[in-house]
Amino acid sequence: MTFYVQGLNGHERMPQGEIFKDAAVEKTEAVAPAPTVDEEERHRRGQEKPDQKQAVAQAYQSVKQLPQTEPALLAEQIMSSPVVTLPPQATADEALTLFRTREIHHLPVVSPTGQLIGIVSDRDILRHLSGVTEDYQQQTQRSRNEPLDQLMRSPVLTASRDTDVRYIARLFVEQRVGALPIVTDGELQGIIARCDVLGAVMRHFVLELWA
Repeated sequence: MTFYVQGLNGHERMPQGEIFKDAAVEKTEAVAPAPTVDEEERHRRGQEKPDQKQAVAQAYQSVKQLPQTEPALLAEQIMSSPVVTLPPQATADEALTLFRTREIHHLPVVSPTGQLIGIVSDRDILRHLSGVTEDYQQQTQRSRNEPLDQLMRSPVLTASRDTDVRYIARLFVEQRVGALPIVTDGELQGIIARCDVLGAVMRHFVLELWA
């Protein structure tokens, strides 16, 4: 399971500690032990019938022998592939056409050699055309012929095929990421959007995914 930052100058491994927030846990204090059962109760338990003790032991053994299920899915199991992409010279208008016809919200931008160099969303394009910045400041409207290498976000946070989907879901929440490209040696293999994670829960009932 690996995360990378992918851009024009190649890809660099990103430690998980720099991606996810540390869980805030308050320091605990020592507490006095709970009072034990009284002498009469201990005596009663000491006289417990042997066959009852054996039944309890068998019950515990049965639980320990239950089959262990996989707690999560891997990125390669839920990613969308092949991925719809555009070259950096493509225009904002071409991207809008794909967003509309393919009903997608994110387009990876790849080099002629297939290397992922950026990503653009439908919101990026619409914000560009309306002249509204990320902090909602009004600017002059822009051209529909603007090339994507001027609009794309780069570098891009990516993950490997064997990344635990639980971490991807956490990334979507904590980093406000809408889609995560899946790469191998810098080459785009697939992409995971928020709807893919929700769909995995619905199809596989992987409720322990969120444990």
